[in-house]
Amino acid sequence: MKKKHDFESLYRNFWKKLYVICYNKTANREAAEEMVQDIFISLWNRRNELVITSSIEHYLIKSAKLKVIDYYRMQSSVKQNNLMECNLCEHPEFDEKYLQHNEAVYKFLEQDIEVVINDLPCQCQKVYRLSREEQLSTAEIADNLNISPKTVKNHLTKALRSIRENIPLLFLITALQNVIIKIFL
Repeated sequence: MKKKHDFESLYRNFWKKLYVICYNKTANREAAEEMVQDIFISLWNRRNELVITSSIEHYLIKSAKLKVIDYYRMQSSVKQNNLMECNLCEHPEFDEKYLQHNEAVYKFLEQDIEVVINDLPCQCQKVYRLSREEQLSTAEIADNLNISPKTVKNHLTKALRSIRENIPLLFLITALQNVIIKIFL
């Protein structure tokens, strides 16, 4: 991708997909256009040292998701600063913006977790879904699937480890949200 022609081809092939991702998550045309532009500018500026270990499409989609998260973080930060200056933290709009930010982050993480879980072996998927989606206890899952509670725990450990390894952003975002909550609420 070091050649201008390769970059232009990449831009033509992916700009619309990235725009749709950004627009669908923000409902803001100008912001979505700016995010896509920023992604490609960054890609071009770092083209000589950038090492992409996954497919370029996967890399660009992740970049778009991160840009949307940054967008909401920035929107939230600007709004919170304005509200702090005006002593309006009790204002309903503060809660609404905070919830919108969390909702966008949650949607991305939920999609990413679903991809990771779908890649797990069948039995491991069943155990994870019964535990997290059906809220069944270890004993209930063991009875339901005719396996030992220890096997249930092993499957859950495997699923959670896979999530942690494949979605490190999840834990960073969780930590950042906890800090934001402590600072502003």
